[in-house]
Amino acid sequence: MDARKICVLAAALIASVAPAVAQVNPREPDPAVWLRQIYDSYHRAEAPEAPDKLASETEVVGARASKLLAALFKRDADCETRSNEICALDWDFVVDGQDWRLSNVKVGALSVAGDKATVTVTFRNFRPCANVYDFVREDGQWKVDDIETRCKGEAPVRIAKLLKDYDYSK
Repeated sequence: MDARKICVLAAALIASVAPAVAQVNPREPDPAVWLRQIYDSYHRAEAPEAPDKLASETEVVGARASKLLAALFKRDADCETRSNEICALDWDFVVDGQDWRLSNVKVGALSVAGDKATVTVTFRNFRPCANVYDFVREDGQWKVDDIETRCKGEAPVRIAKLLKDYDYSK
């Protein structure tokens, strides 16, 4: 086998074992495509040969967060660093749980109204759920401004409100 074929095979092997989140592009212009990438990375992480580490939901969403939501994520992360405990977010809001077994994932189309937009993702994670991602246009790009999680049998939760209302003085 020549050196060129070996290099191509080595590159393919390295790409196949790269972390699942590495394939999520925060600069993807269409938020619906970006969200498909995120949910696909969770599916890949479920596979037996998947890498052990999947980036946290705040890292993935934070890479595309609005200035407001990014500040709220930072405030929560600072609380966790300072207290060495979990603060406002004690579950993965992308899949609505600490564990996941996703099925029936459907990413809706981008719905635009001026400088605001939404994408609804429905899925089953042990029960039917939906996440409504609110986007705002900042610096010419769609940024996640809030996420409303809705799961059967529970009241909806707005992530930005939860982060704003959390008592960080504990």
